[in-house]
Amino acid sequence: MPVDTGLSDALLIKLFHLDWSDKKIAHEFHITVQAVSKRRTKLGLLRRPVSKKVNEWLRHRWPDMVSTKGSDSHHNDHSAQRLREFLRLQLGDKTLSDRQVTLVQAWTEERRKKDDVLCYDPDQGWSYRPREKRDGNLVIDWPRGLNFPDQRFREALELPSDSDK
Repeated sequence: MPVDTGLSDALLIKLFHLDWSDKKIAHEFHITVQAVSKRRTKLGLLRRPVSKKVNEWLRHRWPDMVSTKGSDSHHNDHSAQRLREFLRLQLGDKTLSDRQVTLVQAWTEERRKKDDVLCYDPDQGWSYRPREKRDGNLVIDWPRGLNFPDQRFREALELPSDSDK
């Protein structure tokens, strides 16, 4: 029989929208963080919806991209991390830390100065190549003939102009 912790679905929803962390909720109601996370997810309350959308869109471009989080995984490469954070920033994700924002700004400036685009090969990992006319202002290599999964994704992939800084 389930134990009544005093944490109703309505209260969990309220605390989620008040930006309480799973850890804080778990501590307050003497339950595990995993229990809070499981209930929150079951209620459709996602902590990082922008991040999840970014990963979904990137899988559209690179379906064979390694996604296991091992130390030798392409998933954790510096360039992959900056790209994800860049897209999250472009899409208005407020959960990025100040450090992440600073790193993204430096990465963006480096793309501007080097005039290159990010590429991925499942055998070689991440690399940069000089920007070509067909790339326009995209920060990644996008193949001709592959549709963008969403117009917002297409716009988020654009390198901001110097005046947008």
